[in-house]
Amino acid sequence: MKKILLILFITVASVLAQNVTVVDDIAVTTSKEGFFYYPTISPDGTSLLFSSENYKGLWSKNLSTGKIIKITDANGAGFEPGFSSVSKEILFREDKFIKGKRFTSLLSYDIAAKKSIVVEEGVRDLKICRDNSNAFKNYVKGTEVRTTLKQRMMQKTSAPDRVVFIQDSKIALSENSVTKVVKPFGEGNYIWPSLSPDKTKLLFTLAGRGTYVSKLDGTILNTVGYANYPSWSPDGNWILFMKDIDNGEIIISSDIYIANIKTGKYFNLTLQRVNIALYPKWGADNSEIYYNTDNGQIRKIKLKYE
Repeated sequence: MKKILLILFITVASVLAQNVTVVDDIAVTTSKEGFFYYPTISPDGTSLLFSSENYKGLWSKNLSTGKIIKITDANGAGFEPGFSSVSKEILFREDKFIKGKRFTSLLSYDIAAKKSIVVEEGVRDLKICRDNSNAFKNYVKGTEVRTTLKQRMMQKTSAPDRVVFIQDSKIALSENSVTKVVKPFGEGNYIWPSLSPDKTKLLFTLAGRGTYVSKLDGTILNTVGYANYPSWSPDGNWILFMKDIDNGEIIISSDIYIANIKTGKYFNLTLQRVNIALYPKWGADNSEIYYNTDNGQIRKIKLKYE
């Protein structure tokens, strides 16, 4: 019994004492290929999406062959695009402005057929909802949570899917067609909400105050602090984010961090880099992170946990 307890203690201690080392930080794109921003990896880890600095257009790079293809030139296409759960379909938005008002369409791009179809057209308030693996599961039209026909056909169960999004600057949590508002700190401008991989916790940022992890009812569990563009790791134990500083007009510095929500330890992953590191996204697992520099290069960080 003592031996079992000792083994258990050593295992728990080793997890809590975990350190992180940057093994590599390599270029994924070059200036000859173009200037790209906002990387997103497919759930199977085989391809990468990115856009222009103003979210116009969408490109995909096959990480095995290195080939880059342009999917669309649509305005807004680079704003949080997503993949189907099997990485064979890409969903993105197209924004059009009519008399000063924005109308958004949702499009589905079949990678094999190289063809797009319109899922929703000319919606005033449309949001794409992805899970932590960048798989597209749902979207929100106004206040109604919807899913695509392909996704419905793939579903093996009728169990409701929890979805979180921003509605009128507040966190909206929807389940089984019932949506409730979550305001952990009362009124304010809430941004970047996401559910943990097991969908039992919330990650969000309150503008001007910081980033937090809470229960689904808004009870605060962890304070991450100043952490922009936060996201859950695939295993749910780490938070990835950037710490950017601006001078009121442009970003003058930014580094990428991860924080262990169990130990509270922080690790700066880009401390030695000259370029400004922005908009990080997890790879298919905890060992890889993609980000873009301020001069439009997509890079990949390789991590080692000890």
